[in-house]
Amino acid sequence: MSLRRVSPVLVLHALLALLAKPASAFDVTIEVEAGESDRIETPVCAPIVLPAAPGPDVVVELEGPEGKAPGQLAVGNEKGSWVLWWVASVKKGQKATYRAKIEKGNPPDAAFKFQDEKGQYLDLLFGGRKVTRFMYAYDTSTKERRFETYKCFTHVFDSKGERLITNGHGGPFPHHRGIFIGWTRVTLPDGKTRCNFWEMGGGVCQRLDKLASQEAGPVLGRMQALVRWEDSKGEPVILEEREIAVYRQSKPELLLDFVSTLRSQKGDLMLDGDPEHGGCQFRAHSDVGAQFKDPRNPASGTTGRETKYLLLPGMKEGAKGTLDMPWAAVSFVLGESRFNVAHLNHPENPKGTAYSANRPYGRFGAFPRTTLKADQPLTLRYRFLVREGQEPLTADEAQRLYDDFAKPPKVAARQ
Repeated sequence: MSLRRVSPVLVLHALLALLAKPASAFDVTIEVEAGESDRIETPVCAPIVLPAAPGPDVVVELEGPEGKAPGQLAVGNEKGSWVLWWVASVKKGQKATYRAKIEKGNPPDAAFKFQDEKGQYLDLLFGGRKVTRFMYAYDTSTKERRFETYKCFTHVFDSKGERLITNGHGGPFPHHRGIFIGWTRVTLPDGKTRCNFWEMGGGVCQRLDKLASQEAGPVLGRMQALVRWEDSKGEPVILEEREIAVYRQSKPELLLDFVSTLRSQKGDLMLDGDPEHGGCQFRAHSDVGAQFKDPRNPASGTTGRETKYLLLPGMKEGAKGTLDMPWAAVSFVLGESRFNVAHLNHPENPKGTAYSANRPYGRFGAFPRTTLKADQPLTLRYRFLVREGQEPLTADEAQRLYDDFAKPPKVAARQ
């Protein structure tokens, strides 16, 4: 979510006012304007001025139309700046006023927390329940281990935090893993050399350079990883900053932002392939694939009739379908549970993006075919909603989620 700049005069006045208060407790008043969409548990943020860096014992409580709710202070885009996050619900066309109290206290038990299995993966938990798992192991000691660890990706757990609902390195098409990004044809400036950063053929890989940052609290858990896209010689073709943020929701749902900033290390690169083999995609667990009969493997699966896709009326997926669709969604059965997953495409992503949304084993996503300039980073933004339960995801609801993402509500802080 983009942050709006605050007037230097407003910052100065607010800072002088805050310095007159005890550093351990102060209030902020914030107004949220819904605009043309209903806002239901929408993540919102406001830049605020703090007299000093908040300590670990500082907590935030907001009071608004829906009662009291937790807030979270996070680092802003500029050095020394801070952002206040919370989840708001405001009806279409209305405004709501929130009062945030920032003071010392005990952090709530219902909060996000990161847990690192060093050298293997980084788990995000909420109230002790596992939510996501960022897979970052890289091991070339054997051919099998290289295959298992040749790309970074994010797993999603079920609502109990017990079972992964996304695919790892097993089942049909095992290069489809969790929430992932890549292209089958990344063409170098010579026009001949290509790297397959989808199936990781020819010895290429996406491997972790470092876990750059982690923030966790009662409203969001956010991590940033630096990922090297290397050719078969181990030389970087692309350096990626990958950010994964998960927001608090009251229902058995996961709301996740995937932000990838790509920087070329080899001149102008063509990111290419096709909607089935490129871009940012979601892949359901391989047990969903067990319902799918692979025509290339007659012994596999059955029918895949439980997997259904949802698009806006009148839109078609694929290379010859509707370009720049705002979203696509899938519904699939895993074990005894049904899951709905919405994949939202930010309007600032490259134009000409095509969605794939037809595979009965639950792999779908957005494919932008674009050039990564030597001197111009490319930032791609996607949002995912994962819902567990029989309640279906409707086209109207998916569109509302897209509006939250593409046209967030207006937020203004008064200090």
